[in-house]
Amino acid sequence: MIDNIQETQFDTIVQMYSPELKKLAWSFTMDPYLAEDIVQEVMLKCYLHQEQLEGLRSVRAWLYTITKNQCKDYLRGSYHQRVTPTCEFFLANQVTPESEMLGKQSCNEVYEQIESLPVIYQEVLYLSCVKDLKMKEIQQHLDINISTVKTRLFRAKHLLKAAMN
Repeated sequence: MIDNIQETQFDTIVQMYSPELKKLAWSFTMDPYLAEDIVQEVMLKCYLHQEQLEGLRSVRAWLYTITKNQCKDYLRGSYHQRVTPTCEFFLANQVTPESEMLGKQSCNEVYEQIESLPVIYQEVLYLSCVKDLKMKEIQQHLDINISTVKTRLFRAKHLLKAAMN
């Protein structure tokens, strides 16, 4: 009997607060799928700690706090910082031939802009972004100072960004 009451209360909480929490999570992550995953994790925590909810004055405030913390944890995580979308990523998510063509055109434009950079910046970008080498490995590969690698990579990204705008 108590389990049925708790299940009903939990269902009510999910129906009432999920849309708000998705909006909050989306405002942090700017990704609707990730926002939904975060809200599911929050609801799982809510379900697991249901007995604590009875003593709270505001369930909504508790859920908002948990959602904000989940978003911040994700944004602080190393996976979020390592993942960078590639042309294949954008093309894989496109359905129409028109959008696929636009994606290829965008990739070609980026490629052309990279080719227009000086060779010293092209090789550092290539080793860093395509070969996924660390700064130390690039330094050893090119036989240059580590600060030179950092400077070239920074300038290459800056020039590429300026050329794309």
